[in-house]
Amino acid sequence: MKRNKGGAVAVFCAAALLTALLGPGAAGAQEQTDWRVEFEAVCATTDASLSLTAEELTDFVARCDKLAERIGAEEETVRKVYLRRLKMCRDLFAYVLESRGAGEPGQTSRPPEGSAPGGGPGNGRTPAP
Repeated sequence: MKRNKGGAVAVFCAAALLTALLGPGAAGAQEQTDWRVEFEAVCATTDASLSLTAEELTDFVARCDKLAERIGAEEETVRKVYLRRLKMCRDLFAYVLESRGAGEPGQTSRPPEGSAPGGGPGNGRTPAP
């Protein structure tokens, strides 16, 4: 049986073309995996959010904001699902931070609802005589 050299060249060229086409996709897949790993790391920490320091909470809020930019580049379905989940994680970190009086970055802190000025009990109203 005689071998066809042209067939081997065609197979080699097809393999090279396939590798060239998949090259950028592989890099994109790596980047996609990177944000998903970061997403899991950030949102997995919500269980321990009450034990985090104000500085750590501020860091997690910032990480959520950066991650939202990366997820925003994804296709519509992935973007909608993951941005919604990320927003819930970010909102929890921001709430815990705000409830400690540290406030969310860029915002002023306010006292918890139902507390009176000066830290005493009551709703802030003066009693009627």
